[in-house]
Amino acid sequence: MANPTTDNKAASRRHLLNRGNLRDVIVLLSAASALLLPMENFAVMIAGFVVLGAGCALHVLAKGVLIRNEVLCTKGVYAIVRNPYYLSNYLIDSSFCLLSGNFYLVFLYPLLFFWAYGLTLKEEENLLYSLHGEAFAKYVSEIPQVFPSAAAVGKLRHLFAGFSPKRLTSNEFKRISRFAGMGCFIMLLHDVSAEGGRELLFWARPQDYDGVVFTMLFVALALASLLIPRRTAHPANS
Repeated sequence: MANPTTDNKAASRRHLLNRGNLRDVIVLLSAASALLLPMENFAVMIAGFVVLGAGCALHVLAKGVLIRNEVLCTKGVYAIVRNPYYLSNYLIDSSFCLLSGNFYLVFLYPLLFFWAYGLTLKEEENLLYSLHGEAFAKYVSEIPQVFPSAAAVGKLRHLFAGFSPKRLTSNEFKRISRFAGMGCFIMLLHDVSAEGGRELLFWARPQDYDGVVFTMLFVALALASLLIPRRTAHPANS
């Protein structure tokens, strides 16, 4: 899916909640929830990190196929949904909601997502229709917008079609490091709230090292996000 024009982005940002600030809102709500609610269900924690990993992987796949504003991308993940990048955002944000332990936030997020992304999706698809005409109209009639249909199962064998690592930049790895770091930070807040920070110290509860592990992971991922250089130029489209 091509990126919206500058004018479209400006129009989207006029809304109180938009794709530019939704993640900030979700991270803040998840962090606040983690400080108030214990994470007592190990299965929920594992599910949260699995969803986070799936979202990050989809993010990389979508970027590796996308050729912005030049061709209509219909291969690989774009043969499953028209907006795999936004589906990856949905999965990543949903993982933060799961890791927060606040199930009200899990159920609220779909409403926030469509509120924030609704105008952007409409603007981008209008732009693509103006660029690609009937080819895009046919694509819309065959492929779901954000969430895959049952027919997607048969297309998974072509998931990497059209993918080229040359289209990835260091920006994608900065983002993945940041997303993973956010997940670890939310889990770290659970430990801080549960024991007033005592679990972060080896000598406080030597039988329970989860706080130390999440601290080390968060610091490592935060450093990676800061130290990986940002690439401003678009990668080659080959």
